[in-house]
Amino acid sequence: MAMRDGAAYLAGLKDQRRIWHNGALVEDVTSAAGFANAAHTIAAYYDFQCDPANRDILTYEDEDGERSHRSFKIPRSKQDLRDRGAAYAAWAEHTGGQLGRAPDYMNAAMAGVAAAEHHWGQQDPQLGRHVVEILNHCRRNDVCLTHTFVTPQIDRKTPLGEQEPYLNAGVVKRTSDGIIVRGSRVLGTLAPFCDENVSFGLPIIKGEAELKYALGFTIPVDAPGLHWVCRDSFDPDRSSHDYPVSSRFEEIDTVAVFDDVEVPWENVFDYQDEKIHNSALLAMQFQESLGHHVIVKNVAKTRFLLGLAHLIAESAQTNSFINVQIRLGEIVTMLQTLESIAIAAVEGSAENPANGVWYCNANAITAGLRLFPEYYVQIIDHIKQIGGSNFMAAPSEANMEAVTQAVGPSVERYFTGAADMTEEGIEKVPLFRLAWDVVGTSLAGRQELYERFFFGDQQLSKANSYQRFDKAEAVDIVRRLLDPEWLSQS
Repeated sequence: MAMRDGAAYLAGLKDQRRIWHNGALVEDVTSAAGFANAAHTIAAYYDFQCDPANRDILTYEDEDGERSHRSFKIPRSKQDLRDRGAAYAAWAEHTGGQLGRAPDYMNAAMAGVAAAEHHWGQQDPQLGRHVVEILNHCRRNDVCLTHTFVTPQIDRKTPLGEQEPYLNAGVVKRTSDGIIVRGSRVLGTLAPFCDENVSFGLPIIKGEAELKYALGFTIPVDAPGLHWVCRDSFDPDRSSHDYPVSSRFEEIDTVAVFDDVEVPWENVFDYQDEKIHNSALLAMQFQESLGHHVIVKNVAKTRFLLGLAHLIAESAQTNSFINVQIRLGEIVTMLQTLESIAIAAVEGSAENPANGVWYCNANAITAGLRLFPEYYVQIIDHIKQIGGSNFMAAPSEANMEAVTQAVGPSVERYFTGAADMTEEGIEKVPLFRLAWDVVGTSLAGRQELYERFFFGDQQLSKANSYQRFDKAEAVDIVRRLLDPEWLSQS
């Protein structure tokens, strides 16, 4: 089948999935309040990839002679990475980077998992073959994937093997057809709108008591016994005029509960091997594989935020003030830094001789992933400072219409920006409704939390960056300059 359009995608969501929200099962995510808008945004993604105008940038001819999204392609050259980055950017720039878990993110994740066939199949070649067939299945059916990579945050001090069993999802037993999985996993972002889930990654296994948690597999979202427990939806079910972001990009985060779910053996690629499980993320170059998508998305998101901050300042002509220009200049510098990192990630890429796959430059990816969580918080603060009380003077569409009818059209002059704004073709009230949805609503709070922890605890990640970085060249420079004879030796 290869690529699906939006209608085919929406039709695939009408199944027996158990999505729990606000005390009840969601009968149909394509029409339920708090869910329908996001479902149709994802449908727009699939229509976008099928648009003939986007064909060359988004798709390639796969080994079956079909067109597939470039994110499914395992990169075998630097050009493949360039092409994939351009495909990521097309949708990210189209949406201002507001959909962090767009389907192409997990397409690339599954390609990264499959590229590590040599790793998964070390002890059992069948497991390596499984992961290749899983990728082929996802590509041929244009599967929309969610993911549960992390253990539930219940007790981070007590070793997992000493906790109550099966708080984290683990193997209860193996059957003739597969394995039975019990427990929970997080954080299934976009799960209500996906076809299948891929689960692997954490925890790091320590000893026999934890071996049941050394596991990697895929499973349909509507598998019998699989439940998805949603946080509150932050889509207020209002017009896109009033909530331009919340009404379109509410991805929904969930906890996956496996109530003795049977996973077919052909869907399993990581099975109770401590060494293989614990070294998997490094072996598949997880950060370089998925980080490429993240950084491209962050460039688009920063560009959108710069445009938003600029227009807010321009709406009252405060962009002529030096203090505001400094804030805007900082955002420009952040954008330029991220753009440079995105280029360095690809142009500094290298082939892994173990599997012939090309991966982005690890140092560039690491830098980008460490910088953006701090950038994002700073940018949001800049926008709040630049906008000031204007956020509180942006009435809803219905309220504006009612007041205009009661007072007359002249009331609109109280809600306009500076004269120069008319040249941009942007009205002040919709602009500030958009800005508030980015900095002040429930979804805005979720977005900030999301960016802070996108790739884990940033403070721990920084410490790991220091520990893993090869410091030999830096130390050699110090040694040279400490040498009294340095100048004569040069």
